[in-house]
Amino acid sequence: MLGELPRRFYLLLFIVLVAGNVSVYREIFAPEVLRITVLEMGEKGSAILMRSPNGTTILINTGPDARILRALGRELPPWQRKIDTVLLTNEKSSVAGGLADVTSHYRVKNVVRSGTQFSLGNAAISILSPDTFTVLYGTTSFTISSSTPAGIYISNGKTITRL
Repeated sequence: MLGELPRRFYLLLFIVLVAGNVSVYREIFAPEVLRITVLEMGEKGSAILMRSPNGTTILINTGPDARILRALGRELPPWQRKIDTVLLTNEKSSVAGGLADVTSHYRVKNVVRSGTQFSLGNAAISILSPDTFTVLYGTTSFTISSSTPAGIYISNGKTITRL
């Protein structure tokens, strides 16, 4: 019977469809949280990706080089090719060296070069120094510095949790 497909094919197709459905469900019906990802950029750079509950995406610093693309590829869904704002805390190559790579692979609406305050909907970013800033969201405050461990941090406005 050449026209029939093996049962394994249908089982694999079923698994792929269920996984896709779960992924879409999680993306659409996820609770409204501020998601902060401290990206792994090696010893000589820093980059932080923030996604607000309303879908705004901010990249704080771009790291020293094209490694930022690999880090963003791990954190953003494959269909997302837009970053609303890139915020550079200074012009040193360790934090701004990957900017050209980011702008060549993603549509970036704004590039903000330093400053002391930045608003992200109902969240605010206060830059304390080139390597340290505070994120305020609801009643929570989270200070991020060069010593903050890489990983994902979420806030519902009342608590901050590391995933």
